[in-house]
Amino acid sequence: MRVGAQQIVSFAERWKYALAVAAFSIILMTIYSNSFHAAWHFDDFDNIGTNSNVHVKNLSWTEIKKSLFIRGYFARPFAYFTFGLNYYFGGLDVVGYHVVNLAIHVLTSIFLFFFIRNTLNLPSLKDRYGENAFSISFVAALLWAVNPVHVTSVTYIVQRMSSMAGLFYILSMTFYLKGRTGARTAGRVVSFTFCAIFFLLAFWTKENALMLPVAIYLYDLFLIQGATADHVKKNTRIVVLPCIVVLVIGILYRDFSSILEGYDTRPFSMAERLMTQPRVILFYLTLLIYPIPSRLMLLYDIDVSKSLLDPWTTLPAMVGLLLIVAFALVKARQWPLVSFCVLFFFINHAIEGSFLPLELIYEHRNYIPSMFLFVPVAMAACWVFRKFSGNRILRGLLIAAFCFVVADQGHTTYMRNEILSDEKTLWLDNLEKAPNSSRVHALLGKTLLNEGEYQQALDEFREAIRLKRWVNLTEPAIYQCYIGNFFLDVMGDDKKAESHYEKSLEYTYSHEYFNGMAMVNLKRGNLAQAEDLVQQAIKIRPGIPDYRNNYALVLLKQGRLDEAISSGQKALELKKDYGAPNGIIAEALHQKGLKAESIIYWERYVQREPERYYAYLALMDLYDSTGDEAALEATLQHLIQRIGGDQVCQIMRRIQERKNMFAHVPDENRIRAILKKTARAPS
Repeated sequence: MRVGAQQIVSFAERWKYALAVAAFSIILMTIYSNSFHAAWHFDDFDNIGTNSNVHVKNLSWTEIKKSLFIRGYFARPFAYFTFGLNYYFGGLDVVGYHVVNLAIHVLTSIFLFFFIRNTLNLPSLKDRYGENAFSISFVAALLWAVNPVHVTSVTYIVQRMSSMAGLFYILSMTFYLKGRTGARTAGRVVSFTFCAIFFLLAFWTKENALMLPVAIYLYDLFLIQGATADHVKKNTRIVVLPCIVVLVIGILYRDFSSILEGYDTRPFSMAERLMTQPRVILFYLTLLIYPIPSRLMLLYDIDVSKSLLDPWTTLPAMVGLLLIVAFALVKARQWPLVSFCVLFFFINHAIEGSFLPLELIYEHRNYIPSMFLFVPVAMAACWVFRKFSGNRILRGLLIAAFCFVVADQGHTTYMRNEILSDEKTLWLDNLEKAPNSSRVHALLGKTLLNEGEYQQALDEFREAIRLKRWVNLTEPAIYQCYIGNFFLDVMGDDKKAESHYEKSLEYTYSHEYFNGMAMVNLKRGNLAQAEDLVQQAIKIRPGIPDYRNNYALVLLKQGRLDEAISSGQKALELKKDYGAPNGIIAEALHQKGLKAESIIYWERYVQREPERYYAYLALMDLYDSTGDEAALEATLQHLIQRIGGDQVCQIMRRIQERKNMFAHVPDENRIRAILKKTARAPS
């Protein structure tokens, strides 16, 4: 009877935890169900979209190795390796990246749930919390998992670096706990080995995982040994070891003297950053507890602390942070679990909140630090639930309140995913919440320019420069180049474009400057200068497909047809759905006498960028020269339906005015003759 009862209990326990895992999976897949088609954003382009190192074409060691060494050094190799695998299986289709990101978040939430549960069953805590271990761990992990602050760690693709580091971080702690409490020596060795492996994987995903040894030490001291004076003294030598490990790894990994040079391009000093970070970290704390939509955005605009009283919140924030940490240390013996959860938050902000010349604030930096933040909340809720166990109404209200919070935060998460669905929606939302951010204005302007809203784009670029709210001193140079691009590409005014490119040099040289001036010289027919300038742009940023395309165009105009084809192919490798390189390759093939092959590439151009109407004119030229009347008529009808005969003539005039900027210059007399022949000539 006793054995049977034990089996029943064991079976029920397994089902309880299985249902918990299912609940995490279903809830998170529901609230992130609208994230799978969210567009590329911001740093996604530099780190994945235009980063040729992660464009893995096969699974050979040569291809894999290049994804491990980004920009010449071994930095976050495991993160980039996974991006490379995503690219290998699905190219730049965002769906695959989002599926992996969500899977990481789901797994992290589940492992966090089990780790908290196992922690509550430690000998030092079991008597106090063991009875409610399941409830506390479920509530705490779920509140963490659905928090809208983590949207940028999940839906913002490049921040897989944060979420995957978090997954390996909690796995490392899990194996440490297993090894530390295991009875068999062999099992403990295996567990500690996996602990070390996952630590390395976390560190090779994102450097802030370097604080893991410190977190593990505090965990051991507070929750396994007990935070007594004797244990602190006894473990002083042990404290030294993880500190040395952290220091040695840090020194071997990076040259800190070169890192500090990053302040040369920041609008704040090291001292100002250190004064600002207490305000930022306390803001993170309030944001996690109170994550309403109006407070959440991708790019925050925060005032830099210029002194202890400018702004006035600087000194109070410092004092408040120190008091919270001091209180956690003083209460470590009485409330060890609460103290650990509090200190864990601040410890894991120590790197990104330190002297390093990083940007001041990002939501995704909270992914690891906030892992145990809701444990005290769950403990308090369970205590109240148990205290008033006889009051069914109050218990029902507590359950309803918990469900409401999860539903509300889940809904906020879902709506944030909607905001991240495309670039324009994201930047409009961000601008509403941070109207004085120069960078947000510029990014919105860039998006509007790509969508053909030219005047609005120009207004945003000018507003970005007027506000002078930089996060990087190179920004004004880039924004001047954006305005230059507008005048060159949209208005066809190379003089005004050149003026803005030259203005950018008042701040710094940039790859945008070299590319812009290359196109100015190309328009003017200065092919040698154009070639030299675009090569300098490529040297700085080899992964940008536009630069490879522009280089191919310069080579085409020089009559270097094979080189033009090669450069065009490189542009297509970087961006498979890019239309323009197909036009350059097509024209090069045409000039080589390969008309049939040329037609194939022009048709690809039209398929990929149907709004590029001059490609239709190139096809009409070719169809007419090859006598393909049916294809000619079909292409002409398609073009007339889109823009009309008058517009065709305007496009031809525009091409003639900027003929060096186009791969193919249609024979105007031939096109007019075709229009006339088909009775579609403008009056």
